[in-house]
Amino acid sequence: MRKRYYAVLAIIAIIVSYYIVSAFVLQQQSINKQSIYVHLEPGWKSYPGNIVYEITNVWSKQDATQLSAQERLEISKQNNVDEIRYVHDKPYILVQNSNTNCRDSWEPHYARFGADTLRHYIEYATGLQQSPDPNITLYTLEPSKQDYAQQQDQLKSGYSQFIPICTSQDGASFDYTVKINDNAVGFDVYFVDSIEQQANYDANNGKFTHYADGTCFGKNYERFSGTCNNVGKNSGLLIAIPDNLSLPLTKIQVWLYEK
Repeated sequence: MRKRYYAVLAIIAIIVSYYIVSAFVLQQQSINKQSIYVHLEPGWKSYPGNIVYEITNVWSKQDATQLSAQERLEISKQNNVDEIRYVHDKPYILVQNSNTNCRDSWEPHYARFGADTLRHYIEYATGLQQSPDPNITLYTLEPSKQDYAQQQDQLKSGYSQFIPICTSQDGASFDYTVKINDNAVGFDVYFVDSIEQQANYDANNGKFTHYADGTCFGKNYERFSGTCNNVGKNSGLLIAIPDNLSLPLTKIQVWLYEK
């Protein structure tokens, strides 16, 4: 029994070591981490609800010079947002940070990466993950338990968020995943050509344009993964949620991978 235990530990150590080397030594891609915090003010049915978007962008590395600490700070100051905004005549506070316009990379701590690798293999073994590669998070699809017609109607007065991609080229292809921790509501997600589509969506009760080929969009999901091809540099994900959140903190995780 003890020999089997040590054999399992050795196999796990080999697997984790392999992916640490592949991620930090062999990997030819950059990682950008970003977070967006939204606090819904009075006027929302979900008040005093809070929404946190945790975003991971992975894209092809370029030969550009690494940003200095001062350059990174200045870009972050320009892109960070902390202000009151309105949508559907309802106020919310937006806080956006850790955004350097995809000009900088982030590397996870080795111990955290090892733990995430182990978690990924467990999820893959149980059928939750589509890919055995822990560098790629692609969950199996999970439709929302919310009634579709009800969800689509509630989205007209709900909240939308644009998540920009990181890419070095026009006509790029992306794998992506969106996951929400509130199983009582469903989100819609669309690959759109620019942030202007968020304004169109909000102002015209869902009348906007989006990429429609393949799995460039999904409606009323708790977990959704797809692939969208031939998107422009200014593209991104538009994620819409209804105004009936049941949790004090709704977490929406987003992963974007340039292929």
